[in-house]
Amino acid sequence: MSLAANGGLDNDEQEEPLTMKTEYQNVSDRTAALTEIWCEVLEEEGLDETSNLFENGATSLHVLKIVGRVYDVLGADIRPREVFTHASPQSLSAYIESSQA
Repeated sequence: MSLAANGGLDNDEQEEPLTMKTEYQNVSDRTAALTEIWCEVLEEEGLDETSNLFENGATSLHVLKIVGRVYDVLGADIRPREVFTHASPQSLSAYIESSQA
């Protein structure tokens, strides 16, 4: 991302496709990894691929932790807004899949 003339972030810049570690190219492996991240960050063991973060008590701080864990585990550089928009592991995995093109 670059800075706009006013010193803020230039939101008109085209986003680059997401890249990730090879072992998470498969959608089911990626969804399983995201589900594990949800469980870890929310400290809940019974979550599945359709579990919504916010229905399970997530806060903005949880979202930031998830963004960091997604980068650490999958190698995918996502923004917090993507987690807010795609609040289940299955939905975020599908978003990542579509963003790799």
